[in-house]
Amino acid sequence: MDLQNKTVAVTGASGMLGPYLCRALLARGARVRGVVRNLDKARFLEPEGVQLVSADLMQREALVEAFRGCDAVVSNAALYRVFNLSWNANLRANKEGTENVYEAMASAGVGRAVHISTFGVYRWHLGKPVFTDDSPTIDGARRQGGAYRGTKQLSERLAFELSRKHGIRTTAVRPAGIYGARDHNLVPYFRTWLRLPVVVAPKFHFPFVYAVDVANAVAGALANDASGDKAYLTAGRSDTLYDFVKAFKEAANKRSLVLGLPVPAAIGIHVDCSKAQAELGFANHAYVDGLRETLAADAAYRASGMRW
Repeated sequence: MDLQNKTVAVTGASGMLGPYLCRALLARGARVRGVVRNLDKARFLEPEGVQLVSADLMQREALVEAFRGCDAVVSNAALYRVFNLSWNANLRANKEGTENVYEAMASAGVGRAVHISTFGVYRWHLGKPVFTDDSPTIDGARRQGGAYRGTKQLSERLAFELSRKHGIRTTAVRPAGIYGARDHNLVPYFRTWLRLPVVVAPKFHFPFVYAVDVANAVAGALANDASGDKAYLTAGRSDTLYDFVKAFKEAANKRSLVLGLPVPAAIGIHVDCSKAQAELGFANHAYVDGLRETLAADAAYRASGMRW
């Protein structure tokens, strides 16, 4: 799909990833419709050219109206809070919300979508075997992986089932630890950690990914019709937690002494995102560059009086 002058709706546009998605689509010439629960929290997107529409994931009729006239939808809205372990709360937002989004797309006549999934749908294991797009996934129906991971696996599976039912071409992207501005889940903990004079960080491989890179992959998926009906690993860099902490220290100009804790070479999570790189244009910022942009954006938000 040539995104120039196409109308694309983004659910959860006021969340952490949402603004990045809107900007990546605008950069491709799309008309972007931000679908949010609270319009006031998304007003900062209006001067950038985003049209805002109010609709909750549980309001199917409102979603139908929000999607009417759209060429594609990015199904992004979901529940993710590190310490929210409620199965029912996650199920309602992640699985029931996805059902409402896809049924609303069908009613509104939308035939193209990108579903924001997660690296968490995989069966995690430690060791040298590398995760790829086709690695085995957990079974959310058996509550494997816990509340968030399990319900997101159910959500992705449902997105593809409803796509087949209604003739919608869906691409799923599976990012890992996303960092970016206005984050409640990752960045605040690293800020707190680096207030310590000495920080010991394991040299444990785990992928973190900048929200900009995920958003660009989503725009690339919509631009590539051949990506329909596929899932792509967009997990990030196969560096270590120690590397990420060191980059955060540099980006934030912290004085903490960061020490690396060696771990056995066989322990770690490694990813292969080459398919997304080739077919979606997925690329990874260096951690320090992405974190500098993240912290600068947070500072600008605070200076403007915005809270999130």
